[in-house]
Amino acid sequence: MRRLTFILLIVAGLFLVWMLNEVGWEKLARHLLQVGWYWPLLLLPYGVVNWLEALSWDFILLSQRHRPSLIRLYFLRLAGEALNQLTPTASIGGEPFKAVRLHADGVPWEDATASVVIQKGILVLSLVLYILLGVALAPLLLPQTVAHLGMLSLGALLLGVGALTFVLLQRQGPCLAALRFLTRLRLCPQFFKAREAELGVLDAHLAKFYREHPGRGLAALVLFFLSWLLHGVEVYLIFWLLGHPISWPLALCLDGLAMLFAALGFVIPAALGVQEGGNVLLALGFNLGATLGAAFSILRRLREAFWLSLGLLVAARER
Repeated sequence: MRRLTFILLIVAGLFLVWMLNEVGWEKLARHLLQVGWYWPLLLLPYGVVNWLEALSWDFILLSQRHRPSLIRLYFLRLAGEALNQLTPTASIGGEPFKAVRLHADGVPWEDATASVVIQKGILVLSLVLYILLGVALAPLLLPQTVAHLGMLSLGALLLGVGALTFVLLQRQGPCLAALRFLTRLRLCPQFFKAREAELGVLDAHLAKFYREHPGRGLAALVLFFLSWLLHGVEVYLIFWLLGHPISWPLALCLDGLAMLFAALGFVIPAALGVQEGGNVLLALGFNLGATLGAAFSILRRLREAFWLSLGLLVAARER
């Protein structure tokens, strides 16, 4: 898997360089210079996004023993998401880190692990809702895109089915079921067999959350959806700074569809190349031009670089 990811990363990097070369480096430079010293404004929306997501984690975390502060959850999320983005683990490499650090802070391991699993499912579910919003807005903003929405709608539907299945399975004892399945195939590592009782406890905690605290789950879903809407604010701000303002509905639509491209490239660290290619295609589809689409991608990557670097610093300090 690591070798495959590495190969895909190289291919994606080469595609990215080729794409930017086709767009034209001089045109890109002119657009980026348009932003000037206002670029730090682009850092603000994601700071609020991470705060909303930390708040949603606080709703999901039921433990009252050694309960972490909101600022602690904020920085653990930054570190965990940096590991998710930058390691070849299909966007789940940072989840064990979050659970381990919470347990190190004194939170019972079953509460820490359950909160991470539940939050991941709700995160993906909220992302699907946001993508569906983008798909729904597209024909209203640009009627000629209707003919091209079939594949995008199919991708959103598949992602939605996967997210909903992941959430529903959490109520059905997924850990022990997976253990029994692997045992029948004679593929179950001894490490997991020795922890059958602990996995049963984790299953019980997952089921208990959905049975006894549906309101907390709904609140977390709403907070996550609001955080996605703030990504739309970021898109609006980027195009405004580039000297080509767009409407608020178009910003939401463009970002929702861009998130679908990024989600489909989850195997590649940071969806390198996939995200940029999707942004350029969407910019062309909405008559914004390839150069603006590429400039938008570069500015968003600069924002990502800042917050990912901060997250890695937090992760390094936690070691």
